[in-house]
Amino acid sequence: MARRTKEGDPRRIVHLEVEGQPIPAREGEPLTASLLAAGMEILSRGVKYHRARGPFCLAGRCGQCLVRVDGEANVAACQVKARDGMRVERQNAFPSASHDVFRAIDWVYPRGLDHHTLFPGVPVVEKVVARVARQLAGLGKLPDSEHSAAARHEEHRTDVLVIGAGAAGLAAAVEAARAGARVTLVDDRPEPGTSLIAPLRPGAPTLAWREEALRVLRESGARILSSTFVFGLFFEDGLDARVPWAAARGSDRTLHSLHPRAVVVATGATENLPLFGNNDLPGIFGARALALLLERDGVLPGERALVAGEGPEAEGIAALLRRHGCEVVATVGLEPGPRGHVVRARGRGRLAGAIVQLPDGSEQKLRIDLLAVAGNLSGFVDLARHAGAEIRMSADGFVVVADEAGRTRIPGVFACGEVAGRGSPEEAIRQGSEAGRAAAAFARQEAAP
Repeated sequence: MARRTKEGDPRRIVHLEVEGQPIPAREGEPLTASLLAAGMEILSRGVKYHRARGPFCLAGRCGQCLVRVDGEANVAACQVKARDGMRVERQNAFPSASHDVFRAIDWVYPRGLDHHTLFPGVPVVEKVVARVARQLAGLGKLPDSEHSAAARHEEHRTDVLVIGAGAAGLAAAVEAARAGARVTLVDDRPEPGTSLIAPLRPGAPTLAWREEALRVLRESGARILSSTFVFGLFFEDGLDARVPWAAARGSDRTLHSLHPRAVVVATGATENLPLFGNNDLPGIFGARALALLLERDGVLPGERALVAGEGPEAEGIAALLRRHGCEVVATVGLEPGPRGHVVRARGRGRLAGAIVQLPDGSEQKLRIDLLAVAGNLSGFVDLARHAGAEIRMSADGFVVVADEAGRTRIPGVFACGEVAGRGSPEEAIRQGSEAGRAAAAFARQEAAP
């Protein structure tokens, strides 16, 4: 059961209406934190098999915390701030997400269900099955009413567009601004530098470093767009530009068209679900997401934890959990190794244990209610791929191929940080700085008559 680890300001207490019931929350905190702290661990249900889903990445990328907010479907709860009177409903379940009768689909068809093969050759039954399948398909229902405010469109022209406000992105934006470029910094999180709030690796930049970087950007006149998701980089016929333009959507329903002279992709890495049985149970978190939940939000979602992963992030999250009063039962790997590895999570509706295979081949059952997955990352390469940059598979997953200055094979498109390969935090800052300077120089050449 989740609990709060920090005393909050009583003046910030607000009340949400969650499926008709009032629950307390802290104004401005992520909705996910409010729901977890209220004991609501199942936030959604799987589309097809209606398996229980809980938050995993807290970055809006895993799709496991999609809820209905104020009548609007499929809102990522981790990207929305709690406010008084907010109406929240969980989706894709009957009669409720906590007790969903359609969960029986997973039990009845443990090897998978393909409705196209049910009762083949029986026309009447086939039609009935197809009609039922259509009713069950999809996720969420249409909004209760039309939006009171129409979506707006804004067009921006800038010298250097930096996508992502982690360590590498901030460093790139700062160096480009210092080189005299007009900079636009876009990030999908509500706050620039969110990934720096709860770092797990030694050498990570401090919050003071982040504030200094933001000060430099503001004084330079840079435009900073937070809670804004860039969903495409496009080359369009008829536009006299060698560099792709970007399309982005803000949380305020503003559609942004961004026309830069150079683009720096610093979109970081995504925490991925691990490859073992029952990997989707509520109670399983990415290590970085869990660190944010602890340090920023003050919510501990369990009391007995297992850490699965290797390297400094596994060590970092284990130490952080202990510091917040959580018992760390063991630290194991995700693949066979000297410490053993997880082969299956256990539980109905939420995590209740794990099975670990030891180096000698024997198996051990552990009683846990929290599992942190560390280091299971892959670069968020989608936008670089849109622009035509070369992508390759490495030991770190998919990464963008770029040189020391961040140049990709597409002129004017640069990549830095974890999207271009894993490295230390210091290396991310160095790469970002190099890419920012190179992007500013390219933009100057493009602007020259």
